[in-house]
Amino acid sequence: MHDGILWKGNETMNFGPRLEAVAALVPVCHRLVDVGTDHAYLPVLLLQQGRIQSAIAGDVVPGPCDAARHTVRSFHLEDRISVRQGSGLTVVRPGEVEAAVMAGMGAETMLQILRESPEIWQHTGFRHLILQPMSDSERLRHWAEDAGWAICREDLVEEGGRLYELLHLTPSPGWKYPGGCWEVGDDLVRRNHPLLPALLAERCAKYRHLLEQMDKSPRARASERYATYRTILEQLEALENGRK
Repeated sequence: MHDGILWKGNETMNFGPRLEAVAALVPVCHRLVDVGTDHAYLPVLLLQQGRIQSAIAGDVVPGPCDAARHTVRSFHLEDRISVRQGSGLTVVRPGEVEAAVMAGMGAETMLQILRESPEIWQHTGFRHLILQPMSDSERLRHWAEDAGWAICREDLVEEGGRLYELLHLTPSPGWKYPGGCWEVGDDLVRRNHPLLPALLAERCAKYRHLLEQMDKSPRARASERYATYRTILEQLEALENGRK
């Protein structure tokens, strides 16, 4: 079996670099919940890789739940994957899972899910959060520090011309984010990730554009937000120049 490929009889199903990278961040554990599972491809892959023993595939929308059940039946995994419809982590009970994956949604949605179910991720048996935000990854880094969760690993992957960030968090009361720039994961900088130059260029372009737009208004230029954006851009440029 190859990473990222689902086997069903003589057929194979490859679901791409993004979800392959998500699966690679999941540690070996007994039971996991995949929040916003869609077709439940990730739990099936993790079972085939031997990373988990069982899973809960949750989604708030009926259609994806139906698709997930179809996938589970196709791979004859009804006894190992439970498909449940519901919001976020409300589909599981405290102590029922050791890990949760949230992929393909914005950071604000992830934070809302965490806010509505603290009894799940604060349980002593819950040990891992694997997050793949579509936006605002810096908010997750701030949350990790505030909530006492350490970012033990970050990754970057490119698919379809877009960069995706991934974070693996574990409980660590008192943990402090070690980097000086919240926009780009310190782990990526320390490991000199091969896709880091592309991410830095993308982030610098974003903040240059925001500042250029605000430069058109004297009131905007005098705002606290303008000063914040300028500081972030300087931090990103320092990281970029430090690699040259």
